[in-house]
Amino acid sequence: MMILDHTAVLALCRGHRLLSGIAVVEVADPVRRAHVPSLCLVAASLELPGVTAHVGALPGLEFLPLDFAAAAAVESATAAGVDWRSAHAVFAAVSGVVEGQVLTAAPDAYDGTGVWAVDIGKP
Repeated sequence: MMILDHTAVLALCRGHRLLSGIAVVEVADPVRRAHVPSLCLVAASLELPGVTAHVGALPGLEFLPLDFAAAAAVESATAAGVDWRSAHAVFAAVSGVVEGQVLTAAPDAYDGTGVWAVDIGKP
């Protein structure tokens, strides 16, 4: 399973070829789509206004809600030192919701979290 963190969302919006290919291919099974945690989407949109509308129109992405369980886990991870912009991706990757790797331009942000971070390179 692929999870896009805020840096990957920004790279996607800036034309990253691999991510663009993933995001535009509509897959019938939502489990096989790339996943974007909602808090990562917010973090990206704070850096680059308009991201939410752009990314929301792409058929190959599934968006993960920040429900109570996710909010509690994000709070706990952030209190433990995980950057808030990455915390929802960490939760998604380790909670069993969509277990998988996090695609990111900042793999060091996931050191010590138990998350398999895949470096997408600089956007």
